[in-house]
Amino acid sequence: MRHPQGLNVAITLDRDLPEPLQEQLAAQLRAAIQHGWLAAGARLPSTRTLAAVLGTSRGVALTAYQKLLAEGYVSGRHGSGTYVSHPTGRPPVREPERSTETAIDLRAGLPSTQGFPLAEWRAAWRRAGERAPHLGEPPAAGLPALRAAIGAHLRDTHGLVPDGHDVIVTAGAADALALAVRARGGPDPVIALEDPAPPWLRAELARLGTVLPLPADGSGARPDLIPRSCDVVVVLPDRGVPYGTRLPLGRRRALAAWARDSGGLVLEPAFDGRFASGPALGDPWSTAMTGSFRDLLPPALRLSFAVLPRRPAGEVERDLSAVRSRRERPAVTCQLALTELLVSGFVARRAEQLSLLYGAKRALVRQALGAYPGTRLLGTHSGASAALLLPSAVPAESVVRLLRARRVHVAELAAFHHPGRAPRNGIAFWFGHLDGVTLRRAVHTIARTLDDHRLARRTAA
Repeated sequence: MRHPQGLNVAITLDRDLPEPLQEQLAAQLRAAIQHGWLAAGARLPSTRTLAAVLGTSRGVALTAYQKLLAEGYVSGRHGSGTYVSHPTGRPPVREPERSTETAIDLRAGLPSTQGFPLAEWRAAWRRAGERAPHLGEPPAAGLPALRAAIGAHLRDTHGLVPDGHDVIVTAGAADALALAVRARGGPDPVIALEDPAPPWLRAELARLGTVLPLPADGSGARPDLIPRSCDVVVVLPDRGVPYGTRLPLGRRRALAAWARDSGGLVLEPAFDGRFASGPALGDPWSTAMTGSFRDLLPPALRLSFAVLPRRPAGEVERDLSAVRSRRERPAVTCQLALTELLVSGFVARRAEQLSLLYGAKRALVRQALGAYPGTRLLGTHSGASAALLLPSAVPAESVVRLLRARRVHVAELAAFHHPGRAPRNGIAFWFGHLDGVTLRRAVHTIARTLDDHRLARRTAA
C-alpha cells in the first residue's frame, strides 16, 4: 500500500488479481474522488511519478488517467497536469468498491422468503400439534394421508397420475435417491447421469453406484448415447440444470423404449421445475421420480418423497430399512404439518406466488445480462437459475475470481460436468432467494465485471 507523491490516498495494486493493473488503479482513484478524499481541483501526480512510486509502467498510469478523463472524473490542462474535476463536470457518482459489503451467494438454490405466508404456516403446525399422538411405530412408507396428498399434488401440478406407482415419504433427498436406485439397480448399479447436472446430485449418486456421463445438448439428455450395461438412467426432463433445457416428447419416448428393451429404470429427480407441466412417468415398471418441497418451503422441514414402481410391502420396508440405517425416520409431526399444508392449498398458492415473483426476477436478469455480444444467457424462461456462456477470450475462472473479490459468489459451469469431460466456458447462478435490491446489486456487479473484461453491451440502434 503506497501514498504516491502528491496523492493523499493509499493505492494498492495486486498482480495476482485477474483485473488489469490500470483497471485497479482507475477504480481506486475513482472511489477516492467519489468519497471526497481527492477534492475537486486537486492536482494528481504526473503519470511518470505515479508509475515510479507504484512500481508499474507509465502506460498503466496513463491508461488509468485516460479512463477517468473519459468518464469525466478528471480533466487535463495543457502544460499544467491532471486535476480532479468539479462535481458539475463529471457523471453521476457510481457505487464504489466496498469489500465490507455483505457477500451475495448465488451458488446454491435456496427458497425465497419474500412474501412468505407466515400465519398460514403457523396455523398448519398448530393443527398438526393438536392431533392425538401416534401410538406405536408410524408406517415405514409414511403416513397414508401424506402419501395421498403428495399424489394429489403431483396430479394437480404436473398432470401426473402415478397409477402402478407408490409414493414413499423419506427424511431427505439422499434417502429418496437411494430408495429409487435400489428399486432396480442392485448392489452396485451402473448409473448414467445427464451431463451437465447439479454437483450435489452427482455426488449423491456416486455413493450409490458407478456414475457415467450421459451427454446432453440444447434439448436435454440424448437417449441415443446411453452407455451400455446401464441399470439406471437419471435425467432432468422438466428443467435441466444449469441450462434450463426441457426434454421433448420424442426423447421421452426414446427413454421409455430403452427402459422397456433393457429392463433398466429411468429416474427423474424433480426440483426447480415445479411450475412445468406435462407427462413425466411412463411405464410404471420402468420409471421413477424423486422430489421434495424445499423450493417452496423452509429446508428445515427435511421431507422428500420417491414415486416408485409398486412392489410388495415387504420389499419396500426392507429397502427403507437399508437406506435409513444411518438416518432417522421422518418425524410424525412434520408429516402431519406437510399434510395440512398440501390439503389446505398452501403449497399450491405458494407455488403460484413464487411463479410471479420469479418471473419478475428473470426479467431483471435478462435485462441486465442478456445484451453482451459473444455471450448466451440460458435458463431464464423458467425457474430461478441461469447460465451465462462466455466467449473463449473471457475465461470463466477469471470472471468467478473477480466476482469473488467483489463479494458476489457464482459457480463455474465446469462444476456441473462429469470429471474428464470438456466443460463449456461460463458461469451459473441462482437468484430466487434474493430480494429486489440485492438482486440488482448482484447483476450490476456481474455486468460491471463483464464490462471490465471488455465485453461491451449491445445497444438499440
